[in-house]
Order: sequence, then C-alpha cells, then structure tokens
Amino acid sequence: MTVAHYDLDSVKYAAASAGEKRSVIVTHKSTGRSIEVDTRTSFYGHWKKKDGGKLAEINKNRTSPFLWDEFEYEDVQQPEPIENILHTAKLMVEKSIVLSGAKAVEYYIGQGDPFRVELSTLLKYKGQRTSMLKPVLLDEVTEYLTRKFKAQVIKDIEVDDAVVMATYGKKNEFILGIDKDYLGSGSRFFNVNTPEKGVQNTNCFGNLYVDDKGYVKGVGRMFKLFQVCSSDDSDNYRANCVSDLKWGDKSAMKALQDCKDDKELFEAAIGVFKKLYPEPKIVEGWRGDKIEVDWLYVMQECFNMAHLHRKPNDFVDLKVVFDKMGIEV
Repeated sequence: MTVAHYDLDSVKYAAASAGEKRSVIVTHKSTGRSIEVDTRTSFYGHWKKKDGGKLAEINKNRTSPFLWDEFEYEDVQQPEPIENILHTAKLMVEKSIVLSGAKAVEYYIGQGDPFRVELSTLLKYKGQRTSMLKPVLLDEVTEYLTRKFKAQVIKDIEVDDAVVMATYGKKNEFILGIDKDYLGSGSRFFNVNTPEKGVQNTNCFGNLYVDDKGYVKGVGRMFKLFQVCSSDDSDNYRANCVSDLKWGDKSAMKALQDCKDDKELFEAAIGVFKKLYPEPKIVEGWRGDKIEVDWLYVMQECFNMAHLHRKPNDFVDLKVVFDKMGIEV
C-alpha cells in the first residue's frame, strides 16, 4: 500500500493567501497624495533598482523625479469569507491526494521556530520572513487543517524533516508537497506543482538543468549540493553571504554540472567555497557577534541549512564526509 506523508504547511499559506485581495496604498509624504496599486513592485519596479513601474511613468513628466523613499507604503488585505478559504484548502488537499495515487495519507503541519534558526550564525534562517506580509486568516486555516485532517503538529524540527524521516529508505511511502528541497532529500517525492512527473526517486546522483523560465532545477545529490553552493531566498542562506565575490545560481551550476560521481561533486563544491573565501576573515553574524570564518565554516553552515534530516539529530560533519571519500582539504 502506498502511503503519502503530506506537508500541509504549503497548503495553509497557499489557501490563506489566495483567499485575500492585496493592494498597497502609496502616499507621497510631502503632499499627502495617494494612489492604490497592486504591489510595491508595480509602483517602483525591481526591488533593488526601484526606478521602474508607475513611479517611472510619473517621473517622465517631471524635471525633478521622485525617489521611491519619498513615499509611504501601506499594505491592504481584504480576505474572503472564512468558509470560502477553508473550502479551498480542503479541495487543494483532496485534489493532490487523488493526483498522487496514494492509498493512505499521514498529515503534518508546523508550529514555531525550527532548530535551524538557532543553528544559523551568518544569516538568520528564514529571517527575511519576519518582514513578509502574513495572510490575515492564516491561523484559522492552520487550525482548520490540523483539526480536519488530524495532522501531527511538528515543533522544533521542520515539517520537511519530519516527512523525510517518515519516508527515507521506504519504497512504498513518499512525500506529498511542493517544497523544492525534497528533490535533494533522498526520499520519494510527489510534487503537487508537477504531477506529470509522478512520484520521483530523489535518492540518486541526479542532474541539473535550466527550465524554460531560466531557473536552475534538478534532482538528487547534485541538486542538493547545488543548493549548498548557490542561494535560497526562501530559507535565507547564500554561499557568498560574507564573500566579496558576486555569485549566483548559474555560477554554481557551471561549477557542478560536469561532475560524474559523488567525490567529484564534493570536490567541485569545495572548489566553490575556496574561491569565495580564499582567506579566513572576521565577519559580523546576524546576532551582531564577530565570527572568524573560512571556506569550510561557510560551506558547513550552508550544508546545515540545506540538509533535511533523515533520522533524529542527523547532523552531518563535512570533514567526516571528506575523510570517507578520500578527499584531502
């Protein structure tokens, strides 16, 4: 009998977000004039440059252009009736189960901060999410899903870890969810967003490729090491987080894509971090403390953030891995 282990965290956010209309009221500080736009991006364009969108249109007719920080931004959230949102959440879960072909399902939902927050030192794990807008009815959707599906409430670790522990090494059990991290977990995984791929076996050497939107995708250990060597804006860790060099997904892919086995893969990953950190340096961590780092320190931290635990306390010491593979560093 095939058993699915369902990560409901993705459902609670998706349903709660889809069930509300969002907009931003943009007010010029000096004049008090306001307009309502869909998002901050639609007003000022790219989040780094902040010189596009509606603001660029306004500035076309001005001799002294406005700057983005001359305005105040107020988020507006208008949720649908709660019964509509809960019905949507229920349908999302039921449809996913049918698509996966699971004969039985175990459900999981997260609560509180995971251990990676305390473990992180350079960038706060998922720290950028504190400034993200939370759906108004997220707590109500969470409570409903927990009660409706008798979900296990996961604390201290993440749901990602819990479902990997439940499925790792089991051929008739798989993860049901959408998190890309599962593609490098070693467990079998049904991605709700790509049902045509069926249940994927991620316990493989794997591959990397660029999709039609220009994003690097992959599966297996190659994808896991790609995550370590690149960046994750969702979980907030980056290989070059305290490096002086620019480094992105395509750079990481180029460094790893020609590897033929696990030893070559780890050697290439070591090469990435040695390039980013040729010498030890002292940096400021997210808690404000001074930390001396070198290539191994940062590589270990990124690995800690990317690695989903296959059993309780499944912490991996990279130096032990290198020794077992016969890699001299």
